[in-house]
Amino acid sequence: MNDTQENNAKIDAPKEVKKAKTTKTDRQHEKLMAIQKILVELDKEYEIKVINGNFELISDLFVHKTFKKGDYTVDELRFIKDVRFYIMKNEIYLDPKFQENQVFPEDIHYVRVARVPLGKLFKNVCEVDIDQAYWETAYQLGIIDEKLYQRGSKGHISKKARLTALGSLAKKTYHYKFKGEKLLDTIIDREPLLENLWFTICKRVSDVMNEVIAALGSDFIFYWVDGIYMNNTPENVTKAMNVFINWGYQSKFKRINQIQFHEKGFTVNDYGEITREFCYPKYNQKGNKIDYAENFELAKLANKVVNEKIDLVSQIKKEFRQDVKK
Repeated sequence: MNDTQENNAKIDAPKEVKKAKTTKTDRQHEKLMAIQKILVELDKEYEIKVINGNFELISDLFVHKTFKKGDYTVDELRFIKDVRFYIMKNEIYLDPKFQENQVFPEDIHYVRVARVPLGKLFKNVCEVDIDQAYWETAYQLGIIDEKLYQRGSKGHISKKARLTALGSLAKKTYHYKFKGEKLLDTIIDREPLLENLWFTICKRVSDVMNEVIAALGSDFIFYWVDGIYMNNTPENVTKAMNVFINWGYQSKFKRINQIQFHEKGFTVNDYGEITREFCYPKYNQKGNKIDYAENFELAKLANKVVNEKIDLVSQIKKEFRQDVKK
Protein backbone atom coordinates (compact mmCIF):
# COMPACT_ATOMS: atom_id res chain seq x y z
CA MET A 1 0.00 0.00 0.00
CA ASN A 2 1.48 3.38 -0.91
CA ASP A 3 1.05 6.81 0.72
CA THR A 4 -1.60 7.83 -1.79
CA GLN A 5 -3.68 4.81 -0.87
CA GLU A 6 -3.33 5.43 2.87
CA ASN A 7 -4.11 9.14 2.76
CA ASN A 8 -7.07 8.94 0.41
CA ALA A 9 -9.11 6.22 2.07
CA LYS A 10 -12.61 7.41 1.30
CA ILE A 11 -15.50 5.68 -0.41
CA ASP A 12 -17.07 7.60 -3.31
CA ALA A 13 -20.51 8.97 -2.54
CA PRO A 14 -23.42 7.60 -4.57
CA LYS A 15 -24.01 9.54 -7.77
CA GLU A 16 -27.74 9.74 -7.09
CA VAL A 17 -29.22 10.21 -3.63
CA LYS A 18 -32.93 9.64 -3.19
CA LYS A 19 -34.79 11.80 -0.71
CA ALA A 20 -35.37 9.80 2.45
CA LYS A 21 -38.83 9.42 3.90
CA THR A 22 -39.62 11.22 7.13
CA THR A 23 -39.46 8.63 9.89
CA LYS A 24 -40.73 8.61 13.44
CA THR A 25 -37.16 9.25 14.61
CA ASP A 26 -36.93 12.28 12.29
CA ARG A 27 -40.14 13.68 13.76
CA GLN A 28 -38.78 13.13 17.28
CA HIS A 29 -35.66 15.11 16.41
CA GLU A 30 -37.75 17.89 14.89
CA LYS A 31 -39.75 18.13 18.12
CA LEU A 32 -36.55 18.18 20.17
CA MET A 33 -35.18 21.02 18.04
CA ALA A 34 -38.43 22.96 18.48
CA ILE A 35 -38.08 22.67 22.26
CA GLN A 36 -34.44 23.76 22.02
CA LYS A 37 -35.52 26.86 20.14
CA ILE A 38 -37.83 27.84 22.98
CA LEU A 39 -35.11 27.28 25.58
CA VAL A 40 -32.63 29.34 23.56
CA GLU A 41 -35.10 32.21 23.26
CA LEU A 42 -35.75 32.08 27.03
CA ASP A 43 -32.01 31.74 27.76
CA LYS A 44 -32.74 28.79 30.05
CA GLU A 45 -30.33 26.11 31.28
CA TYR A 46 -30.81 22.59 29.95
CA GLU A 47 -28.93 19.40 29.24
CA ILE A 48 -28.75 17.17 26.20
CA LYS A 49 -27.87 13.59 27.03
CA VAL A 50 -26.74 11.22 24.28
CA ILE A 51 -26.41 7.46 24.68
CA ASN A 52 -26.29 4.84 21.94
CA GLY A 53 -27.50 7.38 19.38
CA ASN A 54 -30.60 8.31 21.41
CA PHE A 55 -31.08 11.89 22.58
CA GLU A 56 -32.68 13.20 25.77
CA LEU A 57 -33.31 16.89 26.46
CA ILE A 58 -33.70 17.71 30.16
CA SER A 59 -34.77 21.06 31.63
CA ASP A 60 -37.10 22.52 34.26
CA LEU A 61 -39.65 23.19 31.51
CA PHE A 62 -39.40 20.16 29.24
CA VAL A 63 -38.26 16.57 29.07
CA HIS A 64 -38.08 15.04 25.60
CA LYS A 65 -36.49 11.84 24.32
CA THR A 66 -35.77 10.44 20.89
CA PHE A 67 -35.45 6.73 20.22
CA LYS A 68 -34.05 4.92 17.24
CA LYS A 69 -35.97 1.91 16.05
CA GLY A 70 -34.61 -1.19 17.73
CA ASP A 71 -32.96 -3.93 15.70
CA TYR A 72 -33.29 -6.67 18.31
CA THR A 73 -35.97 -9.14 19.33
CA VAL A 74 -37.32 -9.19 22.88
CA ASP A 75 -35.25 -12.30 23.61
CA GLU A 76 -32.10 -10.59 22.31
CA LEU A 77 -32.69 -7.48 24.40
CA ARG A 78 -33.14 -9.67 27.47
CA PHE A 79 -29.96 -11.54 26.55
CA ILE A 80 -27.93 -8.29 26.21
CA LYS A 81 -29.19 -7.17 29.62
CA ASP A 82 -28.41 -10.56 31.21
CA VAL A 83 -24.80 -10.54 29.97
CA ARG A 84 -24.17 -7.18 31.61
CA PHE A 85 -25.99 -8.27 34.79
CA TYR A 86 -23.81 -11.39 35.06
CA ILE A 87 -20.60 -9.39 34.66
CA MET A 88 -21.68 -6.74 37.17
CA LYS A 89 -23.03 -9.21 39.74
CA ASN A 90 -19.89 -11.35 39.67
CA GLU A 91 -17.55 -8.34 39.42
CA ILE A 92 -15.63 -9.96 36.59
CA TYR A 93 -13.85 -6.67 35.92
CA LEU A 94 -12.13 -6.87 39.36
CA ASP A 95 -10.29 -10.07 38.51
CA PRO A 96 -6.54 -9.31 38.83
CA LYS A 97 -5.85 -10.67 35.34
CA PHE A 98 -7.93 -7.77 33.98
CA GLN A 99 -7.10 -5.06 36.52
CA GLU A 100 -3.37 -5.63 36.17
CA ASN A 101 -3.46 -5.64 32.37
CA GLN A 102 -5.15 -2.51 31.09
CA VAL A 103 -5.82 -2.42 27.34
CA PHE A 104 -6.54 0.75 25.34
CA PRO A 105 -8.08 1.32 21.89
CA GLU A 106 -4.72 2.25 20.37
CA ASP A 107 -3.41 -1.20 21.34
CA ILE A 108 -5.86 -2.88 18.97
CA HIS A 109 -5.74 -3.36 15.20
CA TYR A 110 -9.12 -4.27 13.75
CA VAL A 111 -7.68 -4.28 10.23
CA ARG A 112 -4.28 -4.69 8.59
CA VAL A 113 -3.52 -4.59 4.89
CA ALA A 114 -0.40 -5.81 3.08
CA ARG A 115 1.61 -3.21 1.19
CA VAL A 116 0.94 -4.02 -2.44
CA PRO A 117 1.24 -1.99 -5.68
CA LEU A 118 -1.73 0.10 -6.76
CA GLY A 119 -3.86 -1.90 -9.20
CA LYS A 120 -2.66 -5.27 -7.90
CA LEU A 121 -5.06 -8.11 -8.72
CA PHE A 122 -5.03 -11.26 -6.60
CA LYS A 123 -6.52 -14.40 -8.13
CA ASN A 124 -7.23 -17.71 -6.43
CA VAL A 125 -7.47 -16.36 -2.92
CA CYS A 126 -9.38 -17.45 0.15
CA GLU A 127 -10.68 -16.28 3.51
CA VAL A 128 -10.33 -18.11 6.81
CA ASP A 129 -12.26 -16.61 9.70
CA ILE A 130 -12.72 -17.38 13.37
CA ASP A 131 -16.11 -18.79 14.28
CA GLN A 132 -17.95 -16.36 16.64
CA ALA A 133 -14.60 -14.82 17.54
CA TYR A 134 -15.53 -12.29 20.22
CA TRP A 135 -18.05 -14.53 21.94
CA GLU A 136 -15.62 -17.44 22.05
CA THR A 137 -12.89 -15.13 23.37
CA ALA A 138 -15.14 -13.80 26.14
CA TYR A 139 -15.74 -17.39 27.22
CA GLN A 140 -12.06 -18.34 27.08
CA LEU A 141 -11.14 -15.31 29.21
CA GLY A 142 -13.80 -16.11 31.81
CA ILE A 143 -15.87 -12.99 31.15
CA ILE A 144 -19.01 -15.11 30.59
CA ASP A 145 -19.85 -18.52 32.05
CA GLU A 146 -20.82 -21.78 30.35
CA LYS A 147 -24.55 -21.09 30.64
CA LEU A 148 -24.34 -17.69 28.94
CA TYR A 149 -21.90 -19.06 26.38
CA GLN A 150 -24.28 -21.81 25.29
CA ARG A 151 -27.25 -19.45 25.32
CA GLY A 152 -25.47 -16.98 23.05
CA SER A 153 -23.97 -19.49 20.64
CA LYS A 154 -25.08 -19.80 17.03
CA GLY A 155 -28.66 -20.85 16.46
CA HIS A 156 -29.94 -19.07 19.56
CA ILE A 157 -28.86 -15.42 19.44
CA SER A 158 -27.78 -13.36 16.41
CA LYS A 159 -24.15 -12.37 15.86
CA LYS A 160 -25.13 -8.72 16.13
CA ALA A 161 -26.77 -9.22 19.53
CA ARG A 162 -23.77 -11.17 20.83
CA LEU A 163 -21.40 -8.42 19.78
CA THR A 164 -23.63 -5.71 21.22
CA ALA A 165 -23.85 -7.55 24.55
CA LEU A 166 -20.06 -7.39 24.83
CA GLY A 167 -19.39 -4.12 23.02
CA SER A 168 -21.89 -2.21 25.15
CA LEU A 169 -19.47 -2.67 28.06
CA ALA A 170 -17.51 0.18 26.46
CA LYS A 171 -20.45 2.48 25.80
CA LYS A 172 -20.19 6.16 26.71
CA THR A 173 -22.86 8.63 27.79
CA TYR A 174 -22.40 12.24 26.66
CA HIS A 175 -23.85 15.15 28.69
CA TYR A 176 -23.93 18.58 27.01
CA LYS A 177 -24.95 21.36 29.40
CA PHE A 178 -26.25 24.58 27.84
CA LYS A 179 -27.56 27.96 28.90
CA GLY A 180 -29.47 29.28 25.98
CA GLU A 181 -27.15 28.86 23.02
CA LYS A 182 -23.96 28.78 25.08
CA LEU A 183 -22.32 25.46 25.87
CA LEU A 184 -21.35 25.48 29.57
CA ASP A 185 -19.84 22.03 29.99
CA THR A 186 -19.36 18.63 28.38
CA ILE A 187 -19.24 15.51 30.55
CA ILE A 188 -18.56 12.01 29.28
CA ASP A 189 -19.57 9.13 31.53
CA ARG A 190 -17.66 5.91 31.00
CA GLU A 191 -16.80 2.81 33.00
CA PRO A 192 -13.07 2.13 32.53
CA LEU A 193 -13.12 -1.28 34.22
CA LEU A 194 -15.91 -2.52 31.95
CA GLU A 195 -14.25 -0.91 28.93
CA ASN A 196 -11.13 -2.88 29.72
CA LEU A 197 -13.03 -6.17 29.38
CA TRP A 198 -14.17 -5.25 25.88
CA PHE A 199 -10.75 -4.01 24.79
CA THR A 200 -9.14 -7.14 26.23
CA ILE A 201 -11.40 -9.28 24.04
CA CYS A 202 -10.57 -7.21 20.95
CA LYS A 203 -6.84 -7.29 21.72
CA ARG A 204 -6.84 -11.09 21.98
CA VAL A 205 -8.45 -11.44 18.53
CA SER A 206 -6.04 -8.84 17.11
CA ASP A 207 -3.02 -10.68 18.54
CA VAL A 208 -4.17 -13.98 17.06
CA MET A 209 -4.62 -12.38 13.64
CA ASN A 210 -1.12 -10.95 13.77
CA GLU A 211 0.25 -14.39 14.60
CA VAL A 212 -1.40 -15.72 11.43
CA ILE A 213 0.18 -12.86 9.45
CA ALA A 214 3.61 -13.93 10.70
CA ALA A 215 2.89 -17.53 9.67
CA LEU A 216 1.73 -16.56 6.17
CA GLY A 217 4.53 -14.16 5.32
CA SER A 218 4.25 -12.72 1.80
CA ASP A 219 1.05 -14.73 1.10
CA PHE A 220 -0.92 -12.51 3.52
CA ILE A 221 -3.25 -9.98 1.82
CA PHE A 222 -5.39 -8.41 4.57
CA TYR A 223 -7.45 -9.16 7.64
CA TRP A 224 -10.68 -7.53 8.72
CA VAL A 225 -11.69 -8.04 12.37
CA ASP A 226 -11.92 -11.85 12.54
CA GLY A 227 -11.41 -12.87 8.91
CA ILE A 228 -8.01 -13.14 7.17
CA TYR A 229 -7.45 -13.22 3.40
CA MET A 230 -4.51 -14.96 1.74
CA ASN A 231 -3.29 -16.69 -1.40
CA ASN A 232 -5.22 -19.93 -1.61
CA THR A 233 -2.90 -22.87 -1.10
CA PRO A 234 -3.39 -25.91 1.17
CA GLU A 235 -0.25 -24.92 3.07
CA ASN A 236 -1.55 -21.39 3.81
CA VAL A 237 -4.95 -22.60 4.92
CA THR A 238 -3.31 -25.15 7.22
CA LYS A 239 -1.03 -22.47 8.72
CA ALA A 240 -3.98 -20.19 9.49
CA MET A 241 -6.20 -22.92 10.90
CA ASN A 242 -3.38 -24.30 13.05
CA VAL A 243 -2.90 -20.92 14.71
CA PHE A 244 -6.62 -20.69 15.39
CA ILE A 245 -6.71 -24.24 16.78
CA ASN A 246 -3.76 -23.50 19.06
CA TRP A 247 -5.73 -20.59 20.52
CA GLY A 248 -8.86 -22.72 20.96
CA TYR A 249 -10.86 -21.36 18.02
CA GLN A 250 -12.84 -23.10 15.32
CA SER A 251 -12.60 -21.52 11.87
CA LYS A 252 -14.29 -21.51 8.48
CA PHE A 253 -12.78 -21.59 4.99
CA LYS A 254 -14.17 -19.74 1.97
CA ARG A 255 -12.83 -19.48 -1.58
CA ILE A 256 -12.64 -15.98 -3.07
CA ASN A 257 -12.60 -15.29 -6.79
CA GLN A 258 -10.33 -12.23 -6.74
CA ILE A 259 -9.23 -9.14 -4.81
CA GLN A 260 -8.59 -5.92 -6.77
CA PHE A 261 -6.65 -3.04 -5.18
CA HIS A 262 -7.39 0.52 -6.34
CA GLU A 263 -6.96 4.11 -5.17
CA LYS A 264 -9.99 4.11 -2.90
CA GLY A 265 -9.42 0.70 -1.36
CA PHE A 266 -9.96 -2.82 -2.58
CA THR A 267 -12.82 -4.89 -3.94
CA VAL A 268 -13.39 -8.49 -2.91
CA ASN A 269 -15.25 -10.58 -5.48
CA ASP A 270 -16.82 -13.73 -4.13
CA TYR A 271 -18.00 -16.33 -6.59
CA GLY A 272 -21.20 -15.25 -8.28
CA GLU A 273 -22.30 -11.61 -8.26
CA ILE A 274 -21.35 -10.81 -4.67
CA THR A 275 -18.77 -8.03 -4.22
CA ARG A 276 -17.63 -6.26 -1.07
CA GLU A 277 -15.92 -2.88 -0.97
CA PHE A 278 -13.25 -2.14 1.62
CA CYS A 279 -11.22 1.00 2.19
CA TYR A 280 -7.77 1.49 3.65
CA PRO A 281 -7.11 2.22 7.32
CA LYS A 282 -6.22 5.88 7.90
CA TYR A 283 -2.90 7.10 9.30
CA ASN A 284 -1.60 10.50 10.35
CA GLN A 285 1.68 12.01 9.15
CA LYS A 286 3.59 10.19 11.92
CA GLY A 287 2.28 6.85 10.70
CA ASN A 288 -0.07 6.28 13.62
CA LYS A 289 -3.47 4.75 12.98
CA ILE A 290 -6.14 7.39 13.64
CA ASP A 291 -9.23 5.51 12.56
CA TYR A 292 -10.32 2.59 10.43
CA ALA A 293 -12.92 2.77 7.72
CA GLU A 294 -15.26 -0.13 7.21
CA ASN A 295 -18.35 -1.48 5.53
CA PHE A 296 -18.01 -5.05 6.69
CA GLU A 297 -20.93 -5.50 9.10
CA LEU A 298 -19.01 -6.89 12.07
CA ALA A 299 -16.28 -4.23 11.89
CA LYS A 300 -18.91 -1.52 11.40
CA LEU A 301 -20.77 -2.51 14.54
CA ALA A 302 -17.62 -2.88 16.61
CA ASN A 303 -16.42 0.56 15.55
CA LYS A 304 -19.81 2.12 16.27
CA VAL A 305 -20.08 0.63 19.74
CA VAL A 306 -16.54 1.46 20.77
CA ASN A 307 -15.46 4.60 18.92
CA GLU A 308 -18.55 6.54 17.86
CA LYS A 309 -18.00 10.25 18.45
CA ILE A 310 -20.95 12.58 18.04
CA ASP A 311 -20.10 16.16 17.11
CA LEU A 312 -23.31 17.33 18.67
CA VAL A 313 -22.23 20.79 19.81
CA SER A 314 -21.47 22.35 16.42
CA GLN A 315 -24.57 20.80 14.90
CA ILE A 316 -26.87 22.09 17.63
CA LYS A 317 -25.35 25.57 17.66
CA LYS A 318 -25.72 25.81 13.88
CA GLU A 319 -29.37 24.77 14.03
CA PHE A 320 -29.98 27.10 16.96
CA ARG A 321 -28.74 30.06 14.92
CA GLN A 322 -30.91 29.06 11.97
CA ASP A 323 -34.00 28.67 14.18
CA VAL A 324 -33.48 31.94 16.07
CA LYS A 325 -33.24 33.87 12.80
CA LYS A 326 -36.65 32.55 11.67
